[in-house]
Amino acid sequence: MKTGVHGFIVLGFTVLGFALLSAEERPPLAVVLDRATQYVHLYQQEISGVVAEERYVQDADKSDRPFVTHRELKSDLLLVRTGSPDGGIEAYVQFRDVYEVDGEPVRDRTDRLTKLFTNPAANLRRQASQIMEESSRYNIGSVQRNINVPLMALMFLDPVYQSRFKYSLDTEHKGVPRGLPKTPEFTLASDAWELDFDEIRTPTIIRGDGQDAKSHGRVWIDPDTSQVLLTELVNEAPTVRSTIRVSFRSEPIAGCRLPVEMRETYVMKKRFYTLNGAATYSNYRRFTVNTEESIETPR
Repeated sequence: MKTGVHGFIVLGFTVLGFALLSAEERPPLAVVLDRATQYVHLYQQEISGVVAEERYVQDADKSDRPFVTHRELKSDLLLVRTGSPDGGIEAYVQFRDVYEVDGEPVRDRTDRLTKLFTNPAANLRRQASQIMEESSRYNIGSVQRNINVPLMALMFLDPVYQSRFKYSLDTEHKGVPRGLPKTPEFTLASDAWELDFDEIRTPTIIRGDGQDAKSHGRVWIDPDTSQVLLTELVNEAPTVRSTIRVSFRSEPIAGCRLPVEMRETYVMKKRFYTLNGAATYSNYRRFTVNTEESIETPR
């Protein structure tokens, strides 16, 4: 079973100076949605070029042999801007640059990165697809997927996709929202807005085995700053149900909340099979490229 993104443009995300509003004085849905989309656009600009160290553990059902059932990855995760050579719309995709697999360094890393980024595809969507496929090459299990990146749910707040979803608004009180991991990272320190989304149009953004795979989920937003605190994305492919949950915290490197932990689960619908993943993010820094020039004295 393969799960991927159709016509994918991943967004990334910064802090807005909105007027303070308490959860008890919740504004209309349209106002909250507008603030969330503004946050997404600014976040996209701020986080582009920010790199995180990702430590990622995947565990597949033991019945999945001869596939590998346990894997530990160390990677650099960054948001990559892919531009159209004809001056068209720019896109952003999250790239997982794996440098260690189960304690062993990745041998062909330099050659792969050179080929991927110095010889970009002429087609924007093709290049984005290539980056995502490269990012998923070390995933384990019989569920093939390229949606296991922490900013996936935030793309559904962008105006480009809003017509494809139905949104609703509620208030979530402090504590652990229902269904989320009962850990400090997934605990709300105070009341928050809960923005629910449900995909209602086809073809769907995410596709599974070439078929529609509708998405729904929840985004928890700070009422005072409009920052995204937690996200939950559930995707219903024909043969597998995927759930990806992400927590965010403040990081001074970008002046906004960045992913700190991702939990994911994939459940096969027609047999007892589960695949779980857990990733943590740290060591955020700006990605820079240094160039040197020298002039030789003519002989």
